[in-house]
This record gives sequence, structure tokens and C-alpha cells, in this order.
Amino acid sequence: MTANWDGLGVTWIVGREAELTVEETGSDPTHPPMLALAGPPCVVMLRPPDDPAMWPACVKFLRQLRDGAEDLAALLEARAAARLVRDEQAG
Repeated sequence: MTANWDGLGVTWIVGREAELTVEETGSDPTHPPMLALAGPPCVVMLRPPDDPAMWPACVKFLRQLRDGAEDLAALLEARAAARLVRDEQAG
């Protein structure tokens, strides 16, 4: 995973070594779990807000993130398949 500052924010380019995990931070309700994306050179953590009243908005965001990741995965698979077809036809 590499990180680049692009003027709008930071872009992380996912590499082979990237791992995504859910990390428990404690059993107390004031210590909710986090989503961690780890890979050289950094770790990115998505942490819910401290206020449990804000958790429904966090849940909504995480579901949007999941759906967006699924859409991106489908696009990448389709493009990889199309590239293989082009390569087979050319070669």
C-alpha cells in the first residue's frame, strides 16, 4: 500500500500486502471496535464516533463503504477479464 497526497486528500493505493481487519478495542460500550487497513507504509483506522447516538450514521457510512468496495471490485474484475480477452485475441 502506498500513500500519496493529491491536493484533495490522501490516496492509498492498495498493494498485495494490505490487510483489512476489525479490531476490538475493549468490551466496554464506550470502546467500540475499529476497522483497520494495514500495509506498508501506514495503517488507516476507521473508528466510530464516541457518542453511541452517532453510531447509526456510522453504520450507514460503513454500509456505503461496503457497497462501494463491492462495486469497485466488480469493475476491476470486469476490466481484468476484458484485458485477458484482448490479450488472447491479440496473441
